Amino acid sequence: MLAKKKLSSSLLYILVIAILLIQIYPVVWLMLSSFKSSIELTTQPFAMPSSWSFENYASVFRESSLLLYIKNTAIVTFVCLALIIFLSATAGFALVKMINRLNSKLLLFFTIGIMIPIQVTLIPLFIMYKDYGLLNSYPALILPQVGFALPLSILIFTSFYRYVPGELIEAAVIDGCNIYQVFFRIISPLTINTTITVASINFIFIWNDFVFSNTFTNDKAYKTIAVGLQEFIGAFGATDWGQTFAAISISIIPIIVTYLFLNKYVMAGVSDGAVKG
Repeated sequence: MLAKKKLSSSLLYILVIAILLIQIYPVVWLMLSSFKSSIELTTQPFAMPSSWSFENYASVFRESSLLLYIKNTAIVTFVCLALIIFLSATAGFALVKMINRLNSKLLLFFTIGIMIPIQVTLIPLFIMYKDYGLLNSYPALILPQVGFALPLSILIFTSFYRYVPGELIEAAVIDGCNIYQVFFRIISPLTINTTITVASINFIFIWNDFVFSNTFTNDKAYKTIAVGLQEFIGAFGATDWGQTFAAISISIIPIIVTYLFLNKYVMAGVSDGAVKG
């Protein structure tokens, strides 16, 4: 019996390692390729770089507008995250802790938004933004991101708030706190893991967004990095793969760093909303 358990554990570990290697290999290959010359990429695409050259990275910053695209992406991402966290945290608190007959219906209304595909809203949003002069602007990129992120974010916050004891709020009110003091001084410090979870999930989607940026902006001044990477594809599909791989590597570094540093908080935030206490 013990031998069977050890064999099962060994097979499970092998399977997990195999899946991990399959997922990591493309990222490792991409980053290694970014240090190769165009000739080496053509002749030895799967070998280690013969010499570690940073020329591709230097050329990307020297010859392209990658820094502008990174700046635009950062502005859109962090403004979106601030709005998403504030709106979803306050809405979730009101829906769970402030007694109202319509709370359950309002929560259902918000969560229905999860089922709406982004693609069906692109034409109506494009027409609306055109009428209001919002095309080629930061609001055109920020507003839809916030709107589509709120349903899931509110659901995550409400899952956590349900397990916050009502007695805690009652004690704060007895001590003289108003509703805003209760939320910002008592409740908000308890939601750190949940807030990081919401921020991490949305950070990845917003940073990588291509659909909204490609649809609502054609002005280079407002392009994000996902759309800006297209400029590395030249006429008739001619591509400098060394520079392209370097640009892609730069674009995914923030996502990798975010995941590595915040992963444990994301797991804690998810479990906070799944189990009591």
